[in-house]
Amino acid sequence: MSGEKRPVFALFAVWRLLAALMVMLYHFCAFGPEAYREFALDAEVFTALLDLFFIVSGFLIWVHYSKRLTSPGAYGIFLLRRLARLYPLHLVTLAIFCVAWLIISVAGLKVELTDYYSFPELLRQLLLVNAWGFSDGLAFNFVSWSLSAEWFCYLTLPVIVIIFHKTGLGGLIALLTVCVVALEGLTYLKIIPFPTWLDANTWGAYRVFADFVLGAIIAIVASMRLIKVQSHWYAWGALLFALLVMFMDFRFGYANIVAITIALYLAAQVEINAPERSAYLMPLMPLAMVSFGIYMWHPVFAVSIFGLGWLMILEPLQIIGFAPVLAFAVIVTIVTALLSARFFEGPVRKKLLSLGEGRMVEGIGLQPSKKIS
Repeated sequence: MSGEKRPVFALFAVWRLLAALMVMLYHFCAFGPEAYREFALDAEVFTALLDLFFIVSGFLIWVHYSKRLTSPGAYGIFLLRRLARLYPLHLVTLAIFCVAWLIISVAGLKVELTDYYSFPELLRQLLLVNAWGFSDGLAFNFVSWSLSAEWFCYLTLPVIVIIFHKTGLGGLIALLTVCVVALEGLTYLKIIPFPTWLDANTWGAYRVFADFVLGAIIAIVASMRLIKVQSHWYAWGALLFALLVMFMDFRFGYANIVAITIALYLAAQVEINAPERSAYLMPLMPLAMVSFGIYMWHPVFAVSIFGLGWLMILEPLQIIGFAPVLAFAVIVTIVTALLSARFFEGPVRKKLLSLGEGRMVEGIGLQPSKKIS
């Protein structure tokens, strides 16, 4: 693609933002009056958007790093960069929930929020293994299971890369097939304690590994340019179709994954074929770049603004409706994510990378990536 404009995959960034906003609204509305709770229950059919999030992660990681993992040093730098991207915010939000746990314990309160809180679970959270099948339930920042799952995928990324280099695309398709069969077997045997592995969270590492492999497959096939579509209408239409499939709730999770796969493939293809046509999405990129922050910060405000402020104070006093509180929480979460990225996550990440990379970067010819990741 020498001389051509390189795709930035802005569609993926915006779609991840939409997924993060949907997850946030789902959790916020669960605290509201009956109409809002019913909306949250109805929105559960869209939980496959989490798989979209993970498949996109697998796609982007493959595009940006698969050709760079040429040595143990390169792999070490990859892990450092991913850890520097994810761990600081994980640690801060975990600390906030630990403070809440301490206050609840000292006050002698019994709340459902802390049912799975314990020091062993805290250690699992710190080690990012809480989605590897070691935890009984979600605890502390309850969305952190996805970080644990992604970390598992980063650790096992060389497996995907080696299989591709040894056996090509067919090897990755075989790997995905083996993963799905194994996950179905583990679910059937009740080892994965969920109705379907596609709903797994405390066992989410293995679900997300399958998503990562699928993301890599989509990236490889899209790079072949098998179709010449260039219009973003194809991608948006496919995404709407995927949402319709989820809404129809076929009770067959693979239908959702197939629809998501088609949407992501078309999105990748149009961006590769005509990257200049993503210009209309550029104004959204500053917000899209903090979708991870929105995802990580919103449980903090779900508990504080709704669990404490709404349920314990505002609703009993009936001094304000739920809608203004919901709007306030959404704004606070987004603003916090923007400020966190600018004044905390970015500076801390740069400091960690400057301390950790050093001569290793110069030795293997890598430069800090500025791409969407």
